[in-house]
Amino acid sequence: MNNLELQSLRRLLFFSVPEAALLVAASPERISGVQERTWRRWEDGTLAVPDNIAEMILKLCEWRARALDAMHGAIGEGKDAHGELDIVLVWYDTMDGWASLAGREPILWRPQCSVIAEAVALGARLVEFDTAHYAQWLGKRRDSEQMRGAWAADQSV
Repeated sequence: MNNLELQSLRRLLFFSVPEAALLVAASPERISGVQERTWRRWEDGTLAVPDNIAEMILKLCEWRARALDAMHGAIGEGKDAHGELDIVLVWYDTMDGWASLAGREPILWRPQCSVIAEAVALGARLVEFDTAHYAQWLGKRRDSEQMRGAWAADQSV
């Protein structure tokens, strides 16, 4: 992967340079990623893009492609009687909000933002996640993707 490909894929996945340096470059050997200037050197071509970084970016792109396929399927089912799109999605403005659901990997927050942005371009509506409001709405019920979707639908009415 060359420097321009790295930069374009990072942007497609909605990562800022600091986020990519921290999350994408993290590994068992390097828990906290790399320094921001190292990432910038990969992108400006001063340093060659390491194979493990190229591999991780491509894996994230594959995850995004699968998520887009699932989203496109859901959009086909989410049209009202008039053929209008009637889908409401949760927007996570922070990684903490995204990762507040057990089992979610922080590194997938920005790629998920990229998928959601495409859904909005197709006509989906968004509700910003509000941790406190959601917790009050959820009560003693079990947190899940489906519950968060139901909360978002309730908020958009």
